[in-house]
Amino acid sequence: MGNDTLEFEAAKKAFAKEREKFNAEKKGLAWRVADAEDKLAKEKQFNANKQKEWEIACERTNREMQTQRDTIVRLSGEKTKISDGAEQERAAHQKRESEYLQRIAKLQQLVTEKSAEVRALEIIAEEANANSKWLLARVIPLIVDHIVRSEELATYMYELGEAAYDNGRKDGYGEGRSAAEAKEALKDFDLYKTDCAAHYAEKRQEYEFLDFAIVKAVGKLSRKPDGVELLKKALGDQNPEAKGGGTSHQD
Repeated sequence: MGNDTLEFEAAKKAFAKEREKFNAEKKGLAWRVADAEDKLAKEKQFNANKQKEWEIACERTNREMQTQRDTIVRLSGEKTKISDGAEQERAAHQKRESEYLQRIAKLQQLVTEKSAEVRALEIIAEEANANSKWLLARVIPLIVDHIVRSEELATYMYELGEAAYDNGRKDGYGEGRSAAEAKEALKDFDLYKTDCAAHYAEKRQEYEFLDFAIVKAVGKLSRKPDGVELLKKALGDQNPEAKGGGTSHQD
């Protein structure tokens, strides 16, 4: 019974220390999340600046279109004057009229093309604005939620607990055996065949290099042309308005 109590107390102390370590690492994760949110805010500002540039480009295009419309009106007036000219100049007038009509057609086509370009820029600006809002409001909470519920983190925490338990159990066993049976070699105990302290230290260090599948996937998808839509599918957030502004994980 005494040995069991010592083992239990040692394991309990080891667990308390690990819980402290885990809480500290959890705070570190929160700081990294805050840093990522700051980067997203900067990205949002960058997108806002881009939208302003698009608006300036649209305004410049509108001015060009107005100039082209004025040119069309002016050319149409010249056409009327030419049509009213003398008979002897009709052939020359008809030639010039044909040239002006061609120019007017080109200008009208250019106006149509510019209008389509302006609309395309407006659509791009709207999509960029919506995507930046989603990235700022949803992507970090969703990634954190996936990490917290990931198999990688669960496996690591289980293995870390096992390593801590073995390390504490070995120390308790050594003390008990030394006191009760000084003649029996400690090397006969299974845990003495493994360097538990080194194994425990290795497991603690593994946390710095944990590789989460969701983080890899986000990195790959963010480089694709339709990365935001693919991110929404991968993170399970294709309809964020229906879910609200928080994450899908409830504590």
